[in-house]
Amino acid sequence: MRLPYRDPIQLGPTPYEEFLEKEGLPVIRGYFLEDLKAVELKPWKRMGALGCYLNMGDQQETDAYICEIPPASQTLPQRHLFETPIYIVTGRGATTVWHEGDSKRTFEWSAGTIFAIPLNVSYQHFNVSKDEPVRFLAGTNAPQLMNFFHNEDFIFRNPFQFRDRFSNEPEYFSHNKRLTVRSWETNLIPDVNSFALDEYPMKGPGVRIMRFGIAGTTYGCHIQEFPVGSRSTFHRHGPGAIVTVTQGTGFAMVWREGEERQRFEIRPGTIYSPSDLMYHGHFNTGHTTMRHFAMRGRSPKYSQDRYRTKLHDMLPFDEEPPDIHPEYLRELAKNGVKTEISVVEE
Repeated sequence: MRLPYRDPIQLGPTPYEEFLEKEGLPVIRGYFLEDLKAVELKPWKRMGALGCYLNMGDQQETDAYICEIPPASQTLPQRHLFETPIYIVTGRGATTVWHEGDSKRTFEWSAGTIFAIPLNVSYQHFNVSKDEPVRFLAGTNAPQLMNFFHNEDFIFRNPFQFRDRFSNEPEYFSHNKRLTVRSWETNLIPDVNSFALDEYPMKGPGVRIMRFGIAGTTYGCHIQEFPVGSRSTFHRHGPGAIVTVTQGTGFAMVWREGEERQRFEIRPGTIYSPSDLMYHGHFNTGHTTMRHFAMRGRSPKYSQDRYRTKLHDMLPFDEEPPDIHPEYLRELAKNGVKTEISVVEE
């Protein structure tokens, strides 16, 4: 017997949604943002800068925000219990971190740098340029914590010091250590587009990757590279990925079984965020290597993958919809890009 249809039960806004309302910033949703450098930002009282939120991919596991610091200015000091990896998009500056009662540590950065704020330390960002704004993208796991604890005092005014993550070491932000193949532990990546990556053939011919644990975070991130004439397999996983193109041009394609495919043109500054179990693929259609920086999942050191169900569902090339690869080859031909990489029999 067919049961009558019932609309989803609406129980009101989540604690995270209530928090966003109080922040008073624009919130970008959906699966695609054309260019984070062109997004209009609004004054952000808590940060003392300009900003907007990204709650993409139809989920409340993770979010992100774009922040801009005007020339010769700085953010207000911050401290919170959610983890925050940061990618500097434009400008140059410095960040100071400290535990209450300790001396402060300052490190410098410029466009292309990736780092993370150690958990629950106080910190402040500075724009050292007199005429160029700083704009950066930050990912957070704030939605999980907001909805779990539903207490902003606990999240923003908790005095606990995670000395196991940051104990005020002088060389903290120059720490680098390879964990295993395709995995690295570090506290700062100087340049997203020059860090050496390892081969990742299971994602596609020529594809390279490096996964990172940064500043002791459990929140994972990685850099992935696609050479000229290269593309990825289609794959799917849980929600919450924030993928930012850092170099090159191409397109991304997403779809969920039973739904129409969507294609997005991508370039440096493009962000896309597939929803839960939504197939997605990355295609380089330009004359240069394409790279992206992605924030998702767990860091290599704290992944606990051996205790979890399969995180990735790779769709073999010969099982994907048959019109996809010919569409890619036509795009390469239109752009005058020659490729010797073959992924399926034509």
